[in-house]
Amino acid sequence: MKAIRKSDGKVIEVEPQRFMEQDGSMYAPSELDFNVEEAEEVTIDGWVAIDEAYNDCFLHTSKPHQESQAIADTGDYDTVWESDGKTYLLDKGFFPAMDSESDPLEVTITIKPKKQ
Repeated sequence: MKAIRKSDGKVIEVEPQRFMEQDGSMYAPSELDFNVEEAEEVTIDGWVAIDEAYNDCFLHTSKPHQESQAIADTGDYDTVWESDGKTYLLDKGFFPAMDSESDPLEVTITIKPKKQ
């Protein structure tokens, strides 16, 4: 049977009644969570923004703000969206109506395994 080890969140396989892993590690029932679903999903809340400098789409986990970024030694500047959170690169084809002048769009993205 599957269980989640509470100490680190890892899904492990244990023998029923004995709560023992194949390597011989033993667990008290209070150390395990037996509410394990086969298809776990991940949800990320954040803001999507398009950077002028990179012409790429990014998902920021904290609300981003615009900053100017120098273009080499040209004296010109591009704007980029910066944030204090994690940033993930996305295909900008997911957001065809957005460009680098669009305000960040607050989104929730859910990733889950495909059911067989």
